[in-house]
Amino acid sequence: MSTVRRRVFERPPSLVPAWVRAFSSATKPLGDLSDQPFLHMEMLPQRADPGLLARYRRLCGFVEGPWLPMTFPQVMAGALHITMVTDRRFPVPAAGLVHLRNQIEVLQRIGVDDSIHFACHLDPPRQTARGLEFDLVTLATVHGNPAWRSVITMLSRPAAAKPPAKTAAEPSAPAVAVPKPAVEPAGPVLRSVLLRAPEDLGRRYAAIAGDFNPIHLHAATAKLFGFPRAIAHGMWSLARAVAECEDDLPPCPLKIDGSFRKPVLLPSRLLLTATATAKGVKVTLSSTDGSKVHLVAAVEGLGLVEQA
Repeated sequence: MSTVRRRVFERPPSLVPAWVRAFSSATKPLGDLSDQPFLHMEMLPQRADPGLLARYRRLCGFVEGPWLPMTFPQVMAGALHITMVTDRRFPVPAAGLVHLRNQIEVLQRIGVDDSIHFACHLDPPRQTARGLEFDLVTLATVHGNPAWRSVITMLSRPAAAKPPAKTAAEPSAPAVAVPKPAVEPAGPVLRSVLLRAPEDLGRRYAAIAGDFNPIHLHAATAKLFGFPRAIAHGMWSLARAVAECEDDLPPCPLKIDGSFRKPVLLPSRLLLTATATAKGVKVTLSSTDGSKVHLVAAVEGLGLVEQA
């Protein structure tokens, strides 16, 4: 029977112990999935740090304004996320997690001076053909009202995380492990823009978000994990795409559904293409020749509820 592990923080937790745990337990065995703790972490209301917010806007391309960028609450909750996946009772090594997908619901715009309460929990893992998938769910509330929600989907594919054997009654596993956002057929091209991802991008984003995974920092450290060069954070790619297309997006409330495909090697030149769909916008981030797709995101309006 699952147990509840609930922690409440007055301020963002220090990430030094979390990163020490992440790499000291990089080879820990797979935990017992039949009795996983229900990890739940909260952070008492926090305001965005103005200096950090300004650096984030510059790095991701957001303009100044009275509202937080739609992806910035994930940065504010990042310390909770890292603390959660490096918890000693998390069943797999944090160092082996792959960020597959990010869904964000912007239920209402959050002001730069608003105090935000964050609550995070982990859904039970799913066993797939390539390993275990985990959903980390975050809810941000302002003055007691839900304002922002995200679901981070991660994959762990160590040798211990083998898919269950098939039986005659089971359907075949899907050929593609990464779920793709459901988008309408593409319409007119709204914009096509060349972007730069410089060599130091990973270090600059890590200094803002606290995600100091070695695969993002230097080519030398990324090679230890099988990458030829450092790779960009997936959430930089999604934030950069949203910032570039902000004028084309439907009004709030809206949903952003981003699927991370191939990693962005640093440095790189990228092509961002935004096309209209029946419900909103489809954004693709690819290599300049279109041969490699790094990100596909669908942004759709959730519809407005009329007040009586």
